[in-house]
Amino acid sequence: MNLRVLEDTPTVHHVIVCTLCSCYPRPLLGHSPYWYRSPNYRRRLVRWPRQVLTEFGLSLPSEVEVRVEDSNQKCRFMVLPVRPEGTENWTEEQLAEIVTRDCMIGIALPRPGRTSDDVRPVHKARRPVAHDDQHVEAGQ
Repeated sequence: MNLRVLEDTPTVHHVIVCTLCSCYPRPLLGHSPYWYRSPNYRRRLVRWPRQVLTEFGLSLPSEVEVRVEDSNQKCRFMVLPVRPEGTENWTEEQLAEIVTRDCMIGIALPRPGRTSDDVRPVHKARRPVAHDDQHVEAGQ
C-alpha cells in the first residue's frame, strides 16, 4: 500500500473519499466509520464537498480551496491538518491528542480540548430508492 499524507494550508483543505469501494488506511486509523463506507457519502462528497463538510459541522471560508482526494486500492491518503491557533508551544504529544481520525480524513479540524471524534447521528433517507422486491409509495 502506498500512503500519501496531504498537508492542509490556510488556503487549501483536503478531504478523503474512496468513490469505488471505501479504501481506507485501516492499519493506521482503525476501522473506517460507517458513513465513510456509505454510497451516499462517497457520491455526494465528490459533487458537493462544501455542503457535505458543512453537514459534518465543518464550515470553511470561501477563499479556502477544497480538494477531494480519491483513495484507491494502490494508494491511500491521510490529511495533515493546519495547526490550530494557540498551540504554537505545544509538544508533539499534545498535538497528537487533538488530531482525531476525522481530522485525518478531512471532515474535521483539530481543536484544543477535543480528543475524540464527534458522535455522528444516523438519519433516515429522505427519498429511499425502491428495490425490485420493495415498493415505496409516493409521498414517503
